[in-house]
Amino acid sequence: LIRVREFTMAEIEHFCDPNLKDHPKFVDVEDYEMILYSACNQMDGKSAERITIGEAVKTGLVANQTLGYFMARIQKFLIKVGILPERLRFRQHMNNEMAHYACDCWDAECLTSYGWIECVGCADRSAYDLTQHSNATGVRLAAEKKLPEPKTIEVTEAVPNKQVLGKAFKKDAKSITDLLTKLSINDIETMDQELTANDSYKLHLNSDVTVTLNREMVAVKKTLKTVHVEEIIPSVIEPSFGIGRIMYSLLEHRFQMREGDEQRCFFSLPSVVAPLKCSVLPLSNNQEFAPYIKQICELNFFKT
Repeated sequence: LIRVREFTMAEIEHFCDPNLKDHPKFVDVEDYEMILYSACNQMDGKSAERITIGEAVKTGLVANQTLGYFMARIQKFLIKVGILPERLRFRQHMNNEMAHYACDCWDAECLTSYGWIECVGCADRSAYDLTQHSNATGVRLAAEKKLPEPKTIEVTEAVPNKQVLGKAFKKDAKSITDLLTKLSINDIETMDQELTANDSYKLHLNSDVTVTLNREMVAVKKTLKTVHVEEIIPSVIEPSFGIGRIMYSLLEHRFQMREGDEQRCFFSLPSVVAPLKCSVLPLSNNQEFAPYIKQICELNFFKT
C-alpha cells in the first residue's frame, strides 16, 4: 500500500502572480502551529521545530504566503479526517532532491510502522509548467494584470522581411519567421549587435540546420508603447495528495485494541469520513421485530 505501481492522486493547481505571491486568506491561518523539519535542520542533524506558519513565512523558511496557506490547509484537512497531529510533520526538500524548477517544496509526512512516509507534497513550481506548454505548442499561455496606472515601455522586436526570406530560404522561410517572433530580448539584442558589426547572424533552426541572415532579411526595431496591462506567466502552487498513503496512515493511526482484550480491535474514525453515520443493526432475526425496526429506520434522525 505504501509503494505500488498504480495509485490515486488528487491535485490542486493554484496559479498566482509570480511577483506577488501573497494570499488574501493567509491571515486566517498565520497563527496556526505546525511541525516543520527544515532542510537546514536535516543537514545539521537537528530535530523538527514547532512554529506558526506566519512566522515561517516571515522569516523566509517557507517561500511565500500562498505556499504557506496551502500547507496549513493540508494539515487542517489531514487532522480533520483523522491523522494524529503528534504523528504529522512537514519536511522541506533538500537541495539534492528539490526539482530544478521549484522555488520551495514541503512534504506532509505521517509517522507509521514504516517510519515517516510522504503523503502530500506541496510545491511552488514557479512558471515552469506553463512555460513548457508554451514552448511545446507555440501558444503563449500568459495572463494580463491591470496596472494601477498606465506606463510607457520600450518594445524591442525582430521584424522579418517575409518576401526576401521566402526567395532565399523557400520552404524554411516560415520556420525562420516563427523562430524570430519567439526570440528573447537578449537574443534580439545579440542579433542586432552581430548584424551591425558583420551584417550577418547565424540562426539555429534545429540541431542540424543553421541559416545566416542579413540586414535585408530582418530588422531590429525599438518603439515606445503605452500599456495599461502587464503580461505575466503565472506561477503554480501544487498540493498533491497520495490518497492511498493517506488512507493507510489514517487506518494505522486509528487502529485500536480493547484494554485487556487484544482480540477486540476497532477503528476510531472521525464521523466526517465514516461511510455510515448511523445504522440500525437488529440482534435478532425474530420477524415480530420487523415493524418496529422499520419504524425506527423511518425516523428523521436516521434519514439525516
